[in-house]
Amino acid sequence: MSDARDVVTTDLVVDHRTDRGPIRALQCAPLRVAGGASVAIMGQSGSGKSTLLGLLGALAIPTQGAITIGDDVVSDLAERERIRFRRRSIGMVYQADNLLPHLTVEENVGLQLAITREDRESERAFDVDELLERLGLAGLARRMPDQLSGGERQRVAVARAVVHRPALILADEPTGSLDATNATTVIELLVEVHRTMGSTLIVVTHDPAIAAHLERTVHLERASAPTVSHAG
Repeated sequence: MSDARDVVTTDLVVDHRTDRGPIRALQCAPLRVAGGASVAIMGQSGSGKSTLLGLLGALAIPTQGAITIGDDVVSDLAERERIRFRRRSIGMVYQADNLLPHLTVEENVGLQLAITREDRESERAFDVDELLERLGLAGLARRMPDQLSGGERQRVAVARAVVHRPALILADEPTGSLDATNATTVIELLVEVHRTMGSTLIVVTHDPAIAAHLERTVHLERASAPTVSHAG
């Protein structure tokens, strides 16, 4: 079981420098997500949803404010420490599955596990074959990505994201390129995995039907504080 951790942000601001001056990509009020909870992040284009997810995933640091995940103040970590934290504690799922085309399903999932093992976290991880079976992918283990449907590829992407049992699962429009049936399958799979592992789950989506599968919704407005409401 993952050691789910609270996610806390404090007055985050992200500014991008341009030739015409700084552009504010994100500004939001303090946000807290309890360890083991599931949250949808919604908002108009340009409100900073993906920017916020990138900060939570230790892919970048804010211009102002702080991000704390469990006992780690992630926004204060040096780049090398953030890379190690990300490998150890974060599972990422994107709209594009990003599977390596020259590797089989089993190898794509196993590569993530090999990276995690470099950080000596293998005792926490799933066995690859066991995980594929749990997620209904055992029959696809030897297939190449171009032999899979879009829905199957995204399910493999979920397996790759969670094989090391991350404390925090982040998904950026994970169903955006799927039809309604496959979108429902993928979000239900993510929710099932997060509940089984006890991981915290945060999903960026534009689709209210996807957000309804999660416990809470955070609405971001452009350069303003998020409004928190219960989904359902």
